[in-house]
Amino acid sequence: MTTVMLMLALQEFLKTELAGDAATVPAIHLGALPSKTEANRDAAVFPLIIIRPMEGDSDDEAATAQIKLIFGTQSEDDSGFIDVLNLMERVRILLVRQRIIDKKFRIEPEWKWKFLEEQPEPQWICQALTTWTLPQIRQEVRTL
Repeated sequence: MTTVMLMLALQEFLKTELAGDAATVPAIHLGALPSKTEANRDAAVFPLIIIRPMEGDSDDEAATAQIKLIFGTQSEDDSGFIDVLNLMERVRILLVRQRIIDKKFRIEPEWKWKFLEEQPEPQWICQALTTWTLPQIRQEVRTL
């Protein structure tokens, strides 16, 4: 549940912060692209950000979750790769500047990104792997 709460908080944070940006605001999806329906058949797919859970770890001391951010843009010219890298960098700056979202999720400073070797031109895709510290769950029962 906490990982889902992190993903929802991250989605809301990015929607809010990117809405004030002068550039095109990307659609932000959880997990994957939404299924095509009659209602969204003609909706633009790009630019986009997909927030995908990857793995987590927890013990008595701490809990973390890795979240992959997938960035996608579309461009008809030869500089399309710049658009996707700029989108990723805008998000990195927003997150590093803020550090804590929803007053409980903290991004770790390490930011690993990858530009995919094979690109489905005219779409451009890259991804970043982020690590988050999650709120610690405390035992509530004192004795049995």
